[in-house]
Amino acid sequence: MKKQQYSPWLIWLEKLFDWTYEQNRSIKVIVILSLLTSIVLVCLLVYTTGGSKYVYVHSMYIPVLFAGSFFGVGGGILMAVIGGIALGPLMPVNTITGEEQSMLNWVYRMGFFVLVGIFSGMASTLAKRYIAQLKWISLHDAFTHLPNRRALFKTISEEDLGNDPTTVTNLAIISLENSTELKSTFGPDIIDEAIVQLVSHIHDTNISHNIYHAESTIIALLIRCNQHQGEELQKILFDTSRQAITYKGVPLHVDTRMGTVQMSEKSRPPEEYLKQAEVALATARQKGKDSAVYQPDLKDVAEKNLAMLGELEEAIAKDQLSLHYQPKVDIATGMVHGAEALLRWEHPQRGNIPPGSFIPRAEESTLIHSVTEIVLRRAMETVSAMHRQKIVLPIAVNVSTRNLAQPNFTDTVARLLDQYHVSGPELEIEVTESALMMDAEHAIAELNKLSKMNILITIDDFGTGYSSLQYLHRLPVSILKVDQSFIRRLHHDRQAISIVEAAVSMAHSLGMKVVAEGVDTPEVYEVLRNIGCDMAQGFLIASPLPEAAFTAWYRQCEGKYRPQQAPGRAEPESGNRPALARPGPGPVYRGEFESCTPARR
Repeated sequence: MKKQQYSPWLIWLEKLFDWTYEQNRSIKVIVILSLLTSIVLVCLLVYTTGGSKYVYVHSMYIPVLFAGSFFGVGGGILMAVIGGIALGPLMPVNTITGEEQSMLNWVYRMGFFVLVGIFSGMASTLAKRYIAQLKWISLHDAFTHLPNRRALFKTISEEDLGNDPTTVTNLAIISLENSTELKSTFGPDIIDEAIVQLVSHIHDTNISHNIYHAESTIIALLIRCNQHQGEELQKILFDTSRQAITYKGVPLHVDTRMGTVQMSEKSRPPEEYLKQAEVALATARQKGKDSAVYQPDLKDVAEKNLAMLGELEEAIAKDQLSLHYQPKVDIATGMVHGAEALLRWEHPQRGNIPPGSFIPRAEESTLIHSVTEIVLRRAMETVSAMHRQKIVLPIAVNVSTRNLAQPNFTDTVARLLDQYHVSGPELEIEVTESALMMDAEHAIAELNKLSKMNILITIDDFGTGYSSLQYLHRLPVSILKVDQSFIRRLHHDRQAISIVEAAVSMAHSLGMKVVAEGVDTPEVYEVLRNIGCDMAQGFLIASPLPEAAFTAWYRQCEGKYRPQQAPGRAEPESGNRPALARPGPGPVYRGEFESCTPARR
């Protein structure tokens, strides 16, 4: 969040304003006594200097101005009248002769006193109103008129935290997640209106009336409750935040997420609690949850993720990323039909970092563009290197939905194909099913551009997303890759078999081929053969191998896998992509190959 800056004089005036307000009664008594004393002193001054005919009578303007400044117009008039009478009929013109003033003389003078009292009172009232307005502006949002983040910090600092063991105070922040969609459709005013209606819905629950507009799309609440009510109230609060709003007569859905932290230490800065609530909100976003409660380890994870992204940027610059290749074979013939490029990060201190630890974070940032370009470049270098060894195989590269959204992504792919003299059919682009459905129309347009270059298009992790046949038949897809969560259950789960059979049948009817990933046992391989699946990929066939090892494996096998010679099974890696190759059962490269079948245990 961006902190709003306030000038020092405004902060000083606000503190003075608050102090005078808190000490109002005591100050008034002191001021009244001071004013009365000043009238007496002025009268003594005028009398001892010879009477009202001398200039010292003008000293009465001082208490009149002071009274008007402090008590307003009424105070100024009252002090002017008292001062005018004190220096009027009660004060002689000359103390030596005892000559009295004429009524016209002292009334005329008192009239000036009254005018000065009125003007000073009006000026004081305007100044106080201006200061009050500045204070209000500093503590409220100008558009929604809700208390802002600064007001939240002020309230938290005044909270009695930890004094009552039976109650707790929670800070909850609610984010308007579909703000971009709402703003692009209805304009920027919809956000303020949505926030106002969201606050109104929450007020109706009576859960909290301390609601603050912490950021443009985030509100914050202080919830005071006993220790057993917190979870229940948070659920009610979140359900309420999802209520539809109305804009220009149109009911609209709002998506929200919530992060919560329990405040227990008064000595902790208010900013720290808001930061912790933001960490909880970010965790909810990353895990796809509706809400999350702050735990101390979440901050460590968030800091570690940010640090990892920084180190990943350094890894790109220092060439610490490399590719391993896992073959895909034709189930009916055993012929190797291609390989998938899997990213590896060899950290100088931490060693091998699993891609599952950094790829999801990279996909949330612009770093994914640099990572994907590196993978594409390395994959095409491998294709070119295999050309020189008379090996022609398509290499599959995983692409993020953020890559497809990049305006020049297709141009980048075309430029790399030309640079490395690689033809379109030698490159395969794998996009996850769920990524495609995030923006189906744009994905279709981009994939059609790639397809026109004769690049193979694969839908990865098929069966785990929410794809629609309405879009599937419009996509220029050549291959469906069935997710390994189904494949690994084939030998004991009839439902998994039915799902894979349906996927194979549908793909064939649409003119597509099917790849089964995560094939780790001969039993699963045989089931896939009987189902009619086209290709297989997994540890039964080969672990992901470095370029040289993959080429050596391919030459030793003469480009063909022989499953009938495979009595053993290989241990699966956790996750499909991105996983680290590791030693153990399975055909791991050791410098030479005795066969193209998995090693016995």
